[in-house]
Amino acid sequence: MKRVRSEKGIALLLVIWLLVILSALAADMAMNARGDIGAVRNFKEGREAYYLARAGLQMAYAELLEDFDYVYLKDGQDILGRAGDDLKEPEFSPRQVAFGGGLVSYVITDENAKLNINVLAHDEGGLRRLFATLFPDGIGGADTAIDSILDWADADEFHRPNGAESDYYQSLNPPYNAKNGDFDSVAELRRVKGVSHEMFAALEKVLTVYPVGALNPNTATAEALLASGMAQDKVSAIMDARDHGTVPDPNGKSDTFAIVATGRFEGSALTRSVRVVVRKKAPRRLMVLDWTDDYYEPIPSKRPPPVPAAPSHSVR
Repeated sequence: MKRVRSEKGIALLLVIWLLVILSALAADMAMNARGDIGAVRNFKEGREAYYLARAGLQMAYAELLEDFDYVYLKDGQDILGRAGDDLKEPEFSPRQVAFGGGLVSYVITDENAKLNINVLAHDEGGLRRLFATLFPDGIGGADTAIDSILDWADADEFHRPNGAESDYYQSLNPPYNAKNGDFDSVAELRRVKGVSHEMFAALEKVLTVYPVGALNPNTATAEALLASGMAQDKVSAIMDARDHGTVPDPNGKSDTFAIVATGRFEGSALTRSVRVVVRKKAPRRLMVLDWTDDYYEPIPSKRPPPVPAAPSHSVR
């Protein structure tokens, strides 16, 4: 009798332990299922947001190609902005459109409003004038940054008094070499010795790597115009004209634009952005100079980020 009771007790314990194990397995499966469902939902909403951003790019392309909506040049080839747009800032008004069950927004920025870093990186006087314009009260480490930018772009390995070449960059973790060539992107400045977060934040607003020729006075900032060597009185006259809603230079030319398009699906907190730089080659043709998927404003970091190469192709 006692043996039977003992066997029943063991059986009961086994059943209890089996239930505990099954319950744990069920809870684990439920948790994994919830995680999988969340991952699938995030992927789905992310892809929807991405293609909404792509739709925003197409809207921006269409806007850049609609010559009749732009009034600053008679031939309509060089686009500055829509009739009535505020000319005080070099950035076109943000567009927001409800589309495809979500929200699309995009901003078009004039690259012709910026100075070419690859020209300045071989022009010490122009580079020092740029720093003096952006930091009129001075900024610590300017001599190091200027000499290092010049060293980064020149073809040799002989550093200037405050500069740096590959021997310095090889001592960093991770190590890398000086470029000894043109900048591929403005972000590459963050790899250069002495370029602080404060410096980069100011420099990136007025610099481009694209060969855009002369500054467009209708869209360039006062800092960019002064840094180009333009006299203060002329810059003041340009800014005054723009403040009064007039076009300072009817012959000002712009043909290169950066577009940042962002998509967000309705009910989702996820957004995706795409950044594309295009050049208008003809009245109905844009050439893509740079394309960045999943674009985001970078968080400043002490470690220099990699600078990927970008493909180029045409959009007709």
